[in-house]
Amino acid sequence: MSSAFPPRRPVFSGGDRFPLPVSAALVSLEQPSGAEEVLLAEHAPEDPRLTLQLVERLARGETGPGIPLDWAALTVTDIDTLIVRLRQMLTGDRIIAEMSCTSPACGGRLDISFSLGEYLRHHLSVPRRRGWSAAPCADAPGWHILRENGVDEARFRLPTLADEIAVHGLPDAMDALTSRCIRLQSTRARTRARVETAMEALAPSLAGPLQGQCPECGAPVAAQFEARLYCLRELRDRARFVYDDVDILAERYHWSERVILDLPRARRLQYAERARRGLAA
Repeated sequence: MSSAFPPRRPVFSGGDRFPLPVSAALVSLEQPSGAEEVLLAEHAPEDPRLTLQLVERLARGETGPGIPLDWAALTVTDIDTLIVRLRQMLTGDRIIAEMSCTSPACGGRLDISFSLGEYLRHHLSVPRRRGWSAAPCADAPGWHILRENGVDEARFRLPTLADEIAVHGLPDAMDALTSRCIRLQSTRARTRARVETAMEALAPSLAGPLQGQCPECGAPVAAQFEARLYCLRELRDRARFVYDDVDILAERYHWSERVILDLPRARRLQYAERARRGLAA
């Protein structure tokens, strides 16, 4: 199942500066060392604290001359974009995965293939707004006022990585996140839906369905894709090879774990490959 997202741009490479979709901050990413790979290998991708540690270590950006970005204060959309860009830098632009047809009469295996760059462009396109407007609150930085026909309906702010960290692990995490970010001033049922529409317009989600057709039986197939979680799981699986590199380099060169993990990733891989060729000779 191939998506409608063919690649059209060069794959992002480390050091390139790019704007984040919500804050518009210009940022760049650095190659991870072994220390970041161990971090990935030993922590759950679902934990937003892992995400914060990764972007604090690998992302570079400023809100002004000499003023670094507060990564935890960035919106979830900006953070998700950073993780997708990190995956593009380390692994490439194309996602290739497998799933099973959901038709009980089939159950065949099919491939999913699409470009992350096109996925970003598709999901970050801003939908048109109708019948309402949202403006920043003059008395509450970061908050917005939702107005419909000139009447204030609600106040809201966009969820941040700090919000995710605050509610992570709670049994009612989604409700807790909502209570942190939405203040309804109208009791009308549709107000909540309009707030969610406004939030999606200002900070589009990078989680959504992928749709296609089974090549075996022709049945429609849909798969939920959560960009950050998928990319972190994939990077974690690759990062686990760092232990093999430490093992062979320590045996061959008698370097300490700290020295090996501090090496730039590309250099460590070169040394590890030479060490493996030496053992095979």
